[in-house]
Amino acid sequence: MNILDRYLWKSVFVGLIMAWFALTVLVIFFDFINESGDLNENYSGLQAFIYLLYSVPNRLYELFPTAMLLGTLLGLGNLASGSEFIAMRAAGISIVNIIISVLKLGVFLVVAVFLLGEFVVPKTDLAGRNFKSSLQNKNIVMVSGASLWVKDQDRIFHIGQVWSQDKLTDVTIYTPGKKYSALEMLSHVQTVTKKEQGWLLESLVEQKFSEKGVSIQKIASKVEQDFLNPKLIAIASVNPEQLSIIELSDLINHQKENRLNTEKFELAYWKRFSAPFAALVMLFLAMPFLFGSQRGGGAGQRVFIGIIAGIAFFLINKVLNQLGTVYGFPPLVSAFSPSVLFLGISFLAMKKLP
Repeated sequence: MNILDRYLWKSVFVGLIMAWFALTVLVIFFDFINESGDLNENYSGLQAFIYLLYSVPNRLYELFPTAMLLGTLLGLGNLASGSEFIAMRAAGISIVNIIISVLKLGVFLVVAVFLLGEFVVPKTDLAGRNFKSSLQNKNIVMVSGASLWVKDQDRIFHIGQVWSQDKLTDVTIYTPGKKYSALEMLSHVQTVTKKEQGWLLESLVEQKFSEKGVSIQKIASKVEQDFLNPKLIAIASVNPEQLSIIELSDLINHQKENRLNTEKFELAYWKRFSAPFAALVMLFLAMPFLFGSQRGGGAGQRVFIGIIAGIAFFLINKVLNQLGTVYGFPPLVSAFSPSVLFLGISFLAMKKLP
């Protein structure tokens, strides 16, 4: 790392932190307004704020591409307005060298944020969901992205996988005796599906404990009307955005094996890779505005246009992701198309630079 790299990296990093902080605070503020609709005697404003603090890593991850663009414009915009880029080029440093130097920092930051999204975000989101669900319902505790413990009436459930509000797998049911003195029955159900007539239990094994010993009964399938309170499942329905890449991969394979729709899970999977790529695209997109500000229009005007471009990318990315789901576009295309579009715009703008 030479002096130029350190100088450019410091400028970009300071601008990134400022933009990242401002965007995160703004989004958390609107989240708090939205969360205020759920406030009641069991869920106060302070508790809502604590719940939103758990979502900060996820917001940092989501806002990183936009913050990268704005931070680069803010940090290097000061250099452009002070004609420092002109001085660098007069000293023999080309635009390509400056871009490569900045991209080195971008790659490092992208790797760090990718690790944040893969290892930190799922854990903090789970902790936040546990915190909020414990306030809304004392009988539910989530232990991973898709499994949970539930107490409903006199039975305790461990649900290995919550696929949706209508489908559960690997369910173990503990039925204690009077006053919870001993375990009366232990049941395991391979698949539980919500039907019109009730809950359909498939591959059920019941073990009953008594003074005479243990009796085991195997049942291929049966229907129970009051198997489990649907409201408890609604709280813990799996959200693909809150799962790690490995969990998403397992979930997609399971859905395919059972001939179920996988689009939303595949979209979430590919977005884990498109988000870091989008951050590098945003970094590259900032360059035409910075170097173009050396002539006509002024730095302030071009930086402002760059900020509008960042906001446009954020909105277009959300819209194209949703349109892809509605109209059946391949998830890979839906995830990467906004970044590819803006990358093309960046290359066209770079070609017009002197």
